[in-house]
Amino acid sequence: MGIRLKLMLLLTGLLVPLLGAGGLLNVAVMEDSMIEEMRHRGLALLSSLSVPCSIALANHEIERLDDYLAQLSGRSHASFADTAGDPIRDLLYLCIVDQNGRVLAHTVETDYGTVRKDSFTRRAIDVNTPQYRDTDTALAVSLPLKSGLRWGTLLAEFSLERLQARMDRMRRQTVGITLALILLAVAALSLGLARLVVRPVKSLSAMAERLGSGDLDCRVRIEAKDELGRLGMVFNKTAEELAGYTRDLEQKVRQRQQEIIEKNEELEKEKTRLSEANRRLEEVATTDGLTNIPNKTHWMSRLEFEVLRAKRGKHRLSMLMLDVDHFKHYNDSQGHLAGDRVLADLAALLTGNLRATDIPGRFGGEEFCVALLDTNRRSGARVAEKIRRAVEKNEFPGQETQPGGNLTVSIGVAELDLENDTDNDLIERADQALYRAKGEGRNKVIVA
Repeated sequence: MGIRLKLMLLLTGLLVPLLGAGGLLNVAVMEDSMIEEMRHRGLALLSSLSVPCSIALANHEIERLDDYLAQLSGRSHASFADTAGDPIRDLLYLCIVDQNGRVLAHTVETDYGTVRKDSFTRRAIDVNTPQYRDTDTALAVSLPLKSGLRWGTLLAEFSLERLQARMDRMRRQTVGITLALILLAVAALSLGLARLVVRPVKSLSAMAERLGSGDLDCRVRIEAKDELGRLGMVFNKTAEELAGYTRDLEQKVRQRQQEIIEKNEELEKEKTRLSEANRRLEEVATTDGLTNIPNKTHWMSRLEFEVLRAKRGKHRLSMLMLDVDHFKHYNDSQGHLAGDRVLADLAALLTGNLRATDIPGRFGGEEFCVALLDTNRRSGARVAEKIRRAVEKNEFPGQETQPGGNLTVSIGVAELDLENDTDNDLIERADQALYRAKGEGRNKVIVA
């Protein structure tokens, strides 16, 4: 076997794995890039919905969620390029779930109202960042819906079938191009071999291999003054430059790493500070400063949401309206500071006699309100009577100056009419029951 044929075989053996691996690596990189692009587009699609959906949830306009999803799922695909990265074209479903996994809106009508219990949905609900799940055929994306508070979660799933089909075509094309390049390279080199240069080529090859393995101190010795000799000089000069560049790069990398560590520490401190500031702002905006229970504005918002939820799910809902009897007399005799302490103690007493699911609030002055979830008027009356007795038995400082020698409360109870009542109707009927209790001698529970 001649040296020319040996060189051809050697070059073929080197080029096949090199170009083949490069081609496959390129395809793999492109596949990762396309999936990542699919993620970004899917997240962008959800982000375009997040603002209106968050506003709708924050305003308790649940019915508008179906309109948003219907508008998106009904969009024509004709205006989109026929590419594997079009998220709307590949959309399998889109839905919105609450914190319990219950579907509030869904592009598939039959799934409305169901509870999603799969692991991806649970993970998406538990975290405050976008989540992804890749399979061979589909990509799932989630995005939390936040507008000050966490209102729900957007979930979507996109088909990867067209993307996989495109990648299969690219693999076949890569194999064909790689084979063509190998054949062309071998033919060109065979035609260009004018004479045998075995030893210089071996020396240069050995140096190239050592450079490839990271040995930047290696040098080649070629005494000939021809092209191969000049090539050897170029190799040596390149090795020297690479060694210098590598040293500089390593130094810069160490510097950048230290800078990144310092920046990350600064960002973490700023993140902690902002998180604490946001928590304090939220607490100030939603909590009554004296009693540490929800203020009127926040309580009214919660009641409006629970009324909508009760009507949609056909759940019972009752409320209590509570007022301190002869509170002006107590303030006049004991002072306003003592009156403030009574209101704080009364809020604590009220909370201690409620379930964790009930929602107490300060309605204003000495008036308190409570939303009793999944409770009818009879059960609400029992809760009100329990609170009334607890207040009557409690020892408040200076209560002996009150009419009757005791500090008491009057309570009105009302149950939501699922067909006719609004949240304001419920409040008005509870308030009327309260004033009946006041008019009938106080220290009473009256059911509307």
